[in-house]
Amino acid sequence: MALQGVLSRIKTPVFGCLVQVPRCQQLHTTLVLDKLKYPNWKMVKEVKHRKAVKEYAFERININAVRKAKHIIPPEVKEIADKEIDELPRMSSISMLHKRCMITSRPRGLVKRWRLSRIVWRHEADYNKLSGVQRAMW
Repeated sequence: MALQGVLSRIKTPVFGCLVQVPRCQQLHTTLVLDKLKYPNWKMVKEVKHRKAVKEYAFERININAVRKAKHIIPPEVKEIADKEIDELPRMSSISMLHKRCMITSRPRGLVKRWRLSRIVWRHEADYNKLSGVQRAMW
């Protein structure tokens, strides 16, 4: 009974069959990636970052408005606003976001409208899977 608790195994689908893997050999990110269907750990990190930005956006905008008001608000209030901004999580800053491809998680060569990398975008456009996009022919 104790041995069963120590060697608790999880059934993981691999190529259509079930393989038992000891729990100690699995990584936390593997479980998260399987559960959420993201291509890699960097994409999971970016999703968490986006949630933090969304959560603190209203508060951050209001504090920054106080900080940037010239000749209207006294310097003491601006110092308090600076301290409040420092207390917010660093991940909640929108300037630290780095956009990634939603399919491959590639950080460069992004087509903004579709949030896809240029490679994936071209592949999808070739097979007519993007609405309003037609391959150039001349």
